Amino acid sequence: MQANTDVEETIDLTTARYINRELSWLQFNRRVLEEALNPDHPLMERVRFLSISASNLDEFFMVRVAGLKAQVNKGATSASPDNMTPSEQLKAIEEAVVHLNDITRECIKGLTSDLEAANVFVVKPEQLTIEDGKNLLLEFQTKLFPVLSPIAVDP
Repeated sequence: MQANTDVEETIDLTTARYINRELSWLQFNRRVLEEALNPDHPLMERVRFLSISASNLDEFFMVRVAGLKAQVNKGATSASPDNMTPSEQLKAIEEAVVHLNDITRECIKGLTSDLEAANVFVVKPEQLTIEDGKNLLLEFQTKLFPVLSPIAVDP
């Protein structure tokens, strides 16, 4: 009887050593987002960190959450090394992302205010004059598009 208890305790200790891969990834992304909240960073670096966090989260849902949902749809109930089923992981992810989105909204509010104080404004296309639109198109075509476009080099 004692040996069986020791085995159960070993299993509990083993699974307790594992951190869920998906939740760990969300914690990493929260740390990226915290860099966007750090007033010691230059303003545009903070905007960049916010952008990286948003891009990371998009990819997370496209790849990892989609994979877990596919497992649930196939009826998979096997547990990950941390002893969570795909359904349990999705529930935990949902809770973590709700909190992450709250932080993101606060970050956007703060950055928007800081950007406006630095005379940088986010405007909607309909707020632009025709002249503004022409100037932006010219800026894009002459400065941004050439940098974004791959250049083919013939051997």
